[in-house]
Amino acid sequence: MILLAGVVGYLIGSTPTAEALGHVWGVDLRHEGSQNPGTNNARRLGGLPLAILVLAVEIAKGAGSVVVGAALAGSGGAVVAGVTATAGNVYNVWYGFAGGKGLGISAGVIIAVWPTVFVPIIVVIIVAAVISRASGTAALTAIGAINVFALIWATKDLPTGWGVPAGPYLFVISIGLSAVILRKHLQDALRPAHLP
Repeated sequence: MILLAGVVGYLIGSTPTAEALGHVWGVDLRHEGSQNPGTNNARRLGGLPLAILVLAVEIAKGAGSVVVGAALAGSGGAVVAGVTATAGNVYNVWYGFAGGKGLGISAGVIIAVWPTVFVPIIVVIIVAAVISRASGTAALTAIGAINVFALIWATKDLPTGWGVPAGPYLFVISIGLSAVILRKHLQDALRPAHLP
C-alpha cells in the first residue's frame, strides 16, 4: 500500500493546476514570464490574486496527498505520498519531467506531516530573504533548516502536531523533500533571482 500511496501522491502533485488557473486568468505560465508554473511567475503575470490562488491550490495538493497517503498506509504512506507529490510538481510527467520549484506543495506537505515546524521554517525563509534579497538563497537556507529541525525534533522527541511521530519519519520527509527541490533552488542561488 505504500507503493500505491507513492503513485497517488505523484499523480496529485503532477496535476497541472497552476497552468489551468493561469489560463482562466488569461496568462500562460509555462510560456510567458519565467515559464515556471509557480507562485512567483503567477504574481508577475497575473498579479497577487492569481499568485495567492496558485499557492493555495499547491498547498492543498501537498496536504491532500499526505492525507490520502495516510489513509492508504499510515504514517509511512503519508511521508511517501508527500515526497512523491513534491516530485510530481518538480518533475512533472505531463511537462516532460519539468515543472515547478516545489516550495508551495512542500509547504502543504509540511503542514500535514509536521505542522509544528511550519512557522519556524517560514521565519527562516523570511529572514534569509530579507538578508540575501535572493529567492534561491532563501530556499536553500530553508532546505538546510528543515534538516536541522528534523534532528532537533527527533533527538528531543518534540511534538509534531497532528502529523507523523517524531523520529525516522521526520528524517525521511526532510531528506526526501530536500532531495527533490534542491537542484532548482541551487540553480536559482547560482543565478540569483533577486526579490522585488
